[in-house]
Amino acid sequence: MKGLARSVRDLDRAAFRAVFGLKWTPLTAVMRFFTVVGTAGFLWGSFAFVAFLFTGLKPSNLLVPWAAVAGSWTLVEVTKYLFDRARPFIWDTEIAPLIKTPSSSSFPSGHSATAAAGALTLSAIYPAFAPLLVPAGLLVILSRVYLGVHFPVDVLAGAAIGLATAGLVLAGAAVLS
Repeated sequence: MKGLARSVRDLDRAAFRAVFGLKWTPLTAVMRFFTVVGTAGFLWGSFAFVAFLFTGLKPSNLLVPWAAVAGSWTLVEVTKYLFDRARPFIWDTEIAPLIKTPSSSSFPSGHSATAAAGALTLSAIYPAFAPLLVPAGLLVILSRVYLGVHFPVDVLAGAAIGLATAGLVLAGAAVLS
């Protein structure tokens, strides 16, 4: 079991170095933008609110994405206390993140959880916007590794939490409607 854990850790670190090593100034600006608008689910909550205003003021169209984003963020925050994983720039002091460094645990990624939850619920409610929402979610997720503040396993775990939370919220909303 230790050998498997070590192999996963080594693969995670190698994947981090590969993504973090891809530096291109225009891409860095895009990644910074998506990480900023992805903070605390701002992009998803804002999209849900604006869409709610312009599509008939149906309460579930606002509450479902907000509940999924808030629920996934809450689960991530609790999980961070259980794992307390060091961020890449703490693990290796030669890593210079491209954004202001977070102080919380690295595992799992809150940005990734809220991005997955927001993109999934909003795509389910507004399928015509899915071709924009899904890539935006993926950019938020990838930005965390590219900018040097998360390992790939952190963002994968965050995304899994977000998808699971969104699935539960969507299923609950379907039962209640």
